[in-house]
Amino acid sequence: MKYLLILLTLTWLVPSYGADIAVPGLSLSKIHYWIEPDDQPHSVNEVLEEAQWQAVEGELNFGYSNATIWVMQEIHAYRKGDWVMHVPYPLLDYLDLYLFKEDELISSLQSGDARPFSQRLVKVPDFVLGMSNSGPTHFRLIARIETQGTMMLPLKWWPEIAYAEHLAKEQIIYGAYYGVLVVMAFYHLFIYLVIRERGYLFYVLTVSSFLLLQLSFDGRGFAWFWPDSPSINHYSFPVSYCLYQLAVLTFMSTFLRLSNSSPKLHKYFVSLRVIVLINLSLLFVLDYSVATPIIVLTGMLAIVSGLISGAYLWIKGYKAARYFTCAWALFLGGLLLLNLRGLGIGETTWFSTYGYLMGSVLEVLFLAFSLADRISTATQERRDTEKALIKSKDEHLDALQNYQNLYENSPIGNFQSDAEYNLTSVNLACAKIFGFQHRQDMLDNVTDIRAYLRSNINDFKTMLKQALENGNSNNNELIIKTNSGEERWVSINLRHYKTNETMAFEGTIQDITERKIAEKLRAELDQERLMIMEQFSLGIANEISMPLGSNVATTEYINQGVSDILNLQNAQRIHTEDYEKFTSLIAQSMKSVTENQKRMSKVVKRFKEVSSWQQDLKASHIKVYELIERTLESQRWRMGDWKVDIDCDPELRMYTYETAISSILVQLIENALLHSFVDEDQTPLIKIRVLEEDKDTISISFTDNGKGIKPELVKNLCKPFFTTIKGPEGHIGLGLYMIYNLVCQALKGRLFFPVKGQGFSIQMVIPRHLE
Repeated sequence: MKYLLILLTLTWLVPSYGADIAVPGLSLSKIHYWIEPDDQPHSVNEVLEEAQWQAVEGELNFGYSNATIWVMQEIHAYRKGDWVMHVPYPLLDYLDLYLFKEDELISSLQSGDARPFSQRLVKVPDFVLGMSNSGPTHFRLIARIETQGTMMLPLKWWPEIAYAEHLAKEQIIYGAYYGVLVVMAFYHLFIYLVIRERGYLFYVLTVSSFLLLQLSFDGRGFAWFWPDSPSINHYSFPVSYCLYQLAVLTFMSTFLRLSNSSPKLHKYFVSLRVIVLINLSLLFVLDYSVATPIIVLTGMLAIVSGLISGAYLWIKGYKAARYFTCAWALFLGGLLLLNLRGLGIGETTWFSTYGYLMGSVLEVLFLAFSLADRISTATQERRDTEKALIKSKDEHLDALQNYQNLYENSPIGNFQSDAEYNLTSVNLACAKIFGFQHRQDMLDNVTDIRAYLRSNINDFKTMLKQALENGNSNNNELIIKTNSGEERWVSINLRHYKTNETMAFEGTIQDITERKIAEKLRAELDQERLMIMEQFSLGIANEISMPLGSNVATTEYINQGVSDILNLQNAQRIHTEDYEKFTSLIAQSMKSVTENQKRMSKVVKRFKEVSSWQQDLKASHIKVYELIERTLESQRWRMGDWKVDIDCDPELRMYTYETAISSILVQLIENALLHSFVDEDQTPLIKIRVLEEDKDTISISFTDNGKGIKPELVKNLCKPFFTTIKGPEGHIGLGLYMIYNLVCQALKGRLFFPVKGQGFSIQMVIPRHLE
């Protein structure tokens, strides 16, 4: 029961997602609403004159309602900025937004999932509206909501940059989330095809139906798969929810073996599935606002039933129920809160929004053995890396006295040109982007800016056309050539204007080369993450499927032998030779099963070692020579009469992870023992050389005179599950992969494999002092 208490405690500690959070630069009023009379449609101007606004305490949520609701909020921006209004609820049928500035309508938005997705200005599943001001300004937001689903408006304001960071993080989270679900669904489908256990089939159906439900609920199904068919949204959520209920109820029954452990609960779950089928048929008969709440209430009943059933069987001592209840508690609790919010009970919180996602991933990873921890760690590392890469690098300009000072010293390039594209003015930042040290140097040497263009000329013409037609053209990303011939990415905002009947252009230019490099690196990191997931999945299949399949076949063989001996015994035709053959069969079969079990245990053990390589690492001051001596001494029992040549300054000191370096040396010694020519009467030799590359870097080289590695295979050495000794008695291939992680991630170093004739050589270059 302590696991349940921990999960319930975490539920109370989750921070509120929908609570009013202060936005620097904005003062927000309470949300007010007005219910439009059924027979009297109003325009926004009529609403402003006639509406009798009522204040809302907290979040606007009326549950399922067919009424038309108008919402109003006052916004006072007391400093310059760009802002984003965000509604993180994509299931509204019709959402019309009107933004007033000092009682003047400045922008509007007609959106909703009953309208084609292509009509949205910003192609995201949620609803967003931008707002800008150059000084203290008063705004008023008016929203009209009409929907057959849950009538709610979780309204949130963001600074533009903060929203961009939030959107990037959300894309990373959902990308990893959907990736885990898809990979695990295929992985468990493979297990089902191997062992034909029905529980895995129902698990795959549960994950797949939940994937469809999630795509329908968060709007990504609409955005990705049927953007021009909004009518599908009317049925996608309730239909996918019914399919998920059928799948999960069947999975619960199978996983908990209710037909044997609790026949009454088994019948109860069968009746729940019948109710779900009835609800599915009612969806096409009753109104959406009537049928959907019934479906949601049935889902809540299934949620509570699953938790209570698992806890009941746990108390009765059924072991599988304990793991089932712990794995599903967070998911089912989060889904329950989500359903309550859909019925108008409770506000939008972090847990009601993401709790069921966390729980679903937890349940998926629960059945994925120790591979889950490695995938979770890799996902978190990629998320942190991407967050660091997209961090804004712009610096705010302070204490600017006048426009001329701003223009001359701005970190962003500014320029002006005539109608013939001849530059008439540039600032220092613009000149430096093009490789000039002074403004005048650029003006004297650049006569036609098109000569420095490296992008397609049509992109340049499109930018000019937009500026001529609309007055401005923003965020145009082009490649230019600098004065020294170097290529750079720049972002140009161009404005067209007239002075004394003369046409001219002005704008800003910013060097975005680093951002483009970061985007490329982020794409490479995404590809690397997918490759790691694929390699681990294939590795599991390769390492476990053979012994597992062999055990299945051996079990069938034993069963056949038992059947034969029983038939002989029943026919009273059994002899001593038959018993001897049977015992011989059992002995051989159990030997095979034992060897296969040892192989699978070895695989699981290596998974745990790789998954926990960062645990208990503590940096300390060490003498490198003494560390090498201690490690070698601990391995003498394995090395026998091996000769070890150490070339290291006895006084060389480092501040690093002693355990990590020792683990690397132990693994390398093991590799040397496995790949030596000791059977051919060759004297085995290991050379360890430690050099100071410079005052901050240490190089550690490990070389043996064993079999070595073919040059064309060096590129595969650090890949998981790569080994040159394959087969049932072979190796798993995670040793050098673990060394790669320790050197490149824990020790912040680099790894090299110099090919030097006979033998194997590896070089590690690591910092002398870890930060």
